[in-house]
Amino acid sequence: MNEYVTELILKNAQTTVNPELKKFRDDYREKGVPTILTESLNVLILMATIKKPLKILEFGTSVGCSGIALLTASEKATLYTVERYEKSFYEAKENFEKFGLSGRVKQFLGDALDVVDEVGDGFDFVFLDCNKSKYKDLYPKIKSILNEGGILFADNVLFRGYITGEVKTPHRHNTIKNNMRQFLKLISEDEDFITTVSSVGDGISISYKKIKE
Repeated sequence: MNEYVTELILKNAQTTVNPELKKFRDDYREKGVPTILTESLNVLILMATIKKPLKILEFGTSVGCSGIALLTASEKATLYTVERYEKSFYEAKENFEKFGLSGRVKQFLGDALDVVDEVGDGFDFVFLDCNKSKYKDLYPKIKSILNEGGILFADNVLFRGYITGEVKTPHRHNTIKNNMRQFLKLISEDEDFITTVSSVGDGISISYKKIKE
């Protein structure tokens, strides 16, 4: 992304992202814990603020940063969030409690593909930020449980420039690259959605599920 545009987004995020949440996110990044990039977080908060979902599904809880952001932007929402790592699951649980949000969170421990049938349906907003190689396999499931008029927001869809070919892909990441390209093809060609893909952060896609007449 153009450096000037990136600077503008980062400055805007200073007013968009709750200072307490930003410090929380920054503290984890300093410890080496991967959390959502500022530019992507800014857009995520924007979309949740516009949509005001009542029921949110998140794949990839991590330590709870994005979930806290979504709940803060959507005051009446309940968050259903899936995490496969036990340590992160319990750390996120503590963080939801610290922010006073535990009563609005339903956590699921397990691999996204194993748990997706347990979370229910009727979601207004889905945030996809788990194992990147599984986005394409989760997509049909997500489509079936996302309400018409709902939003699918996927993070890291350009994955360090490997997906577009701007950066040579290490052999160990070829599966992720190929699977992510299939995911992007699926969401871009699905006539039931309106989709945009952006280079914000590490790449995001935003898909709106059309309301059938």
